[in-house]
Amino acid sequence: MDEAGDAGGGSGGISSGLSTEGSREFVEDIVVVHEGGGMVHFLLITYAPGDSGNAAGYVFRRPVGSDEPAENILATNDTLRELWCSPQGHVWATSSTGLVWTSAPVPWTDAMPPDLEFDTPEGGVTWRHTALPTQAHNRGRPNPAAVWGTSDDDVHIATFGGVLYHWNGLDWSQFHPGIGAPIGAVRGRAANDVYAVGHSGTLLHFDGTAWTRIADPDGPDAADLLTGIAFDTDGDVYVTGRSGGGRILRGSARRGFSVAERDRVAALGVAFVAGRLFCAAGKGGVVEPTTQGPKTLRDDIAAWSIAEGEGRVYVTETPGEAAYSELDLATGRWHRRYY
Repeated sequence: MDEAGDAGGGSGGISSGLSTEGSREFVEDIVVVHEGGGMVHFLLITYAPGDSGNAAGYVFRRPVGSDEPAENILATNDTLRELWCSPQGHVWATSSTGLVWTSAPVPWTDAMPPDLEFDTPEGGVTWRHTALPTQAHNRGRPNPAAVWGTSDDDVHIATFGGVLYHWNGLDWSQFHPGIGAPIGAVRGRAANDVYAVGHSGTLLHFDGTAWTRIADPDGPDAADLLTGIAFDTDGDVYVTGRSGGGRILRGSARRGFSVAERDRVAALGVAFVAGRLFCAAGKGGVVEPTTQGPKTLRDDIAAWSIAEGEGRVYVTETPGEAAYSELDLATGRWHRRYY
């Protein structure tokens, strides 16, 4: 495993990547990594021990495969939690306060909340932000849990309140499936082929017009926490679950799903790269399901999330690690990247 250098950043303000405030130590976690357009973007949060709900958020970027210090393109006291990059190369980020941030040229004109601070220390990126509409079914403030889209004019956001929001380039719409359970992952293959999963076995599909619920292969009483979505090149969808010993579902909205793996991998997320399936398994590390059974690729990290790249897999190591690990499939080598 290569060490990619020392952590960057300083202290003393929103723009500097806080590690201390006076004599009080701060925790730093890299929580999301996303590759797109030849760049790796990642989200780092800093917070006082035991107070991650009041974390500050920092978005960094660096060229794919680079060991150089990353650029800090956004620093804010908003509690950023999720990040996605559009095919146009723009960054979308969401926070637990219900705000959405983007570098895309969207027509948002929201006034800045009085307690919000942000800076763009490097990169010359222009950011816009807006508050998601309140949840129509209960007037509650949304807490985004995942973001994904096909373009800057087609963005889906899933929330812990079980609501799915959609941005069409002009307006926000929302859908509440009535399940009453958090939706923690949303991902698709096209604008008319999007999936969302979450608590209580929630498995939904969007056909470009409407969301519908997909039956769980273990029946309507399945209470699995579904955590991740990945797509292979043959048209199959993989959905991971972590309850009990874990499940991997395989299928599609058209054909339905079956259980491909059971009681072998309790996964927090899944990625499909170069014909191979990879799972982030928490304290179980990084696991690759194979026809011979699960193969542990890393057991020395707590794999919190996993993301796909071009011939690469990215794994965050939170909590408590301001680094992510990158597997180069061409060489089989792992690299540890700091900011």
